[in-house]
Amino acid sequence: MMNLDEIIPDLEEMNVMSAVYIKCMGDIHMGVLLYLPEQESKILAQKLLGKPISEELAGLATSSISEIGNILTASLINAISLGTGYKICSSVPGYAVEFFRTLLEAVVSDFENKSDSLIVSTVELHGINSGINMHMILIQDPSEIKKLVL
Repeated sequence: MMNLDEIIPDLEEMNVMSAVYIKCMGDIHMGVLLYLPEQESKILAQKLLGKPISEELAGLATSSISEIGNILTASLINAISLGTGYKICSSVPGYAVEFFRTLLEAVVSDFENKSDSLIVSTVELHGINSGINMHMILIQDPSEIKKLVL
């Protein structure tokens, strides 16, 4: 198992996060995990749906957050494809609300059989007007990242 302590900020390890995970396959394989604190995901869903959200996210609320993950991941995939000519497909988004460490362990387990190490890139997205902060983690096997930088 990878040493997750190196990639998990101390303050986020035990926080409950709302997350969307999308696998990318084809000429490039990678995992994309978008996450934000559960409370902020409720605010985001309210803004997307234009109505208040009950205590627990469900139905259209989780679907709307998954779709944001899908759109952001598709933008990333399209940019990589345009720049490299690689063909990349994405999976149906998976949605979960869980402790951050648990979410990351599930994502890392997708790559464990391929390599002892992983390349982890992080992106932070800040909503200027909403104050919502969403994080994106891109995970790739080192052999896959070489396809992008060579």
